[in-house]
Amino acid sequence: MTHAERPPDPGRLHTLDDLAQAFTRLRRRGARKGQVQLSVRDLSARTGKAPSTLDAYLRGTRLPPADVYEDLLRALGIPVSDLRPWLDAWERIADARPTRQPPDRVTAQSGGKSALLGGSERFLYRLAGERYRASTIVGVITGDIRRVRDADVWVNSENTEMRMSRFEEYSISAIIRFDGAKHDERGRVVEDTIAEELARKVSGRAPVAAGSVITTGSGELAEQNRVRHIIHVAAVRGEPGEGYRQVADIGRCVSNVLVEAERLAAVDSVRSVLIPLLGTGVAGGRLEPTVRTMVASIVDHFTFHHEGGLRTVYLLASTEPEREVCRSVLSGGPFLAAPAA
Repeated sequence: MTHAERPPDPGRLHTLDDLAQAFTRLRRRGARKGQVQLSVRDLSARTGKAPSTLDAYLRGTRLPPADVYEDLLRALGIPVSDLRPWLDAWERIADARPTRQPPDRVTAQSGGKSALLGGSERFLYRLAGERYRASTIVGVITGDIRRVRDADVWVNSENTEMRMSRFEEYSISAIIRFDGAKHDERGRVVEDTIAEELARKVSGRAPVAAGSVITTGSGELAEQNRVRHIIHVAAVRGEPGEGYRQVADIGRCVSNVLVEAERLAAVDSVRSVLIPLLGTGVAGGRLEPTVRTMVASIVDHFTFHHEGGLRTVYLLASTEPEREVCRSVLSGGPFLAAPAA
């Protein structure tokens, strides 16, 4: 065994061959007693991926997807605090390889979406009719989620593997993961609080069914943004070679989120929940149909749970198109009154 050999330098990785050699060195360093190197079956058990799938990545035949790559690094003993240069290496190798993705998918996955709104506004609507409490509100909060400080619960649109986005990705999941983590004085993550709790709760159960919800704590967001809980909902699913897609029943995702929010309202007196527009980012869900489906599910919830503790449901509209669609749907809805004062 060669456990004492120096670890590979991720800054020197530029090709799939370089990465394969680095994986080999890490496997030798991580070998158990009696092994020359950590076996593919060992890594399969640690990552939950089939040995045949991992073998192609370890031999340098294919570049692993970003989430599987991160899982492999963790399984090979790379601590969270040292992940950054390894993730940079993945980006270098990916950028050097020709892409087979259609142009619109490349644009989306590169962060090619409308710019975030510069400020933050709130637009509030009351549900009309005697069956609804006067205090029941459906609203829109605009702009960057990091500015939101008046929602007890944030919803994270997650994949059916319940694996949060990498810190630098362009997504709500990445923001929640990074801002909820503990950092050292240089800003580096030292405790991946929310992602690790989610991984513990989903251990052995992934992939989960579309629409499934799992609640975790909010980590550092509790102090920074006054968030008490994160509800993770499986609103997108991965497809080999195609990236992520919005699940078919977004209405069920919203309904399950609100049932869980009512449970939290009963045990922890939460009163408000913030929901992003599920599956409309890199998963490619159509904006207006998604908003209409989400609003209909919110109205249905308040219709049949009128004695629940939840009072306010906010939709998060981060961009100008999202804000305009949300306001149009809410203003024109047959069950919604004029904006609340």
